[in-house]
Amino acid sequence: MSKTMLLDHKLRNGWVTLEREDKGGESRLLFRVQLDSDYPAELIFEQLVLGLTDSANSWLWPIEYEESPERPEGGVREGCKMRMTYRVPRFDKPEIPTKPVTYSYWWPQYKPGECLLEYQSLDHPLKGGAVVQVLPLGEGRSRLSWDGAYTFDPAQSVVIESMKNYIPFLYEKFEDNMDAGPPAN
Repeated sequence: MSKTMLLDHKLRNGWVTLEREDKGGESRLLFRVQLDSDYPAELIFEQLVLGLTDSANSWLWPIEYEESPERPEGGVREGCKMRMTYRVPRFDKPEIPTKPVTYSYWWPQYKPGECLLEYQSLDHPLKGGAVVQVLPLGEGRSRLSWDGAYTFDPAQSVVIESMKNYIPFLYEKFEDNMDAGPPAN
């Protein structure tokens, strides 16, 4: 087994890493995000769930780059299926407009009392998923942990290169939205 660090990016209040793992003829992309917040875990988790299932109603989610086009049939629950539309900027050619693409996921775990969810890809070119948990840090603060693993074909190098740019970009947007906070009523 060999591991290669592809990205170790510092955020203002956390970090993002991306690693490639090759083992037994299989290649996996491992990503980890840790981001601290000045908001309670329950609020950040609620906003993440909204971002994944009803993006227009989440102040945290960077909807200009990712959004859920429809609420899950039957509501948000363990086992639900959700769809996400991505508009990933072309970092190599910023003059080219983004082309929206939508993929489906299902949630094998959804535990709102633990501020935890797991999602798995259904039709994304990278097969896998992630576990997202928001942990309380005390005094109304929390820590977002997002740990994922995707199996990929080494011929998908253009996707991996895009993710090396997109993952830190996306979580910087999360951080900007966290800093701005919820809209005033």
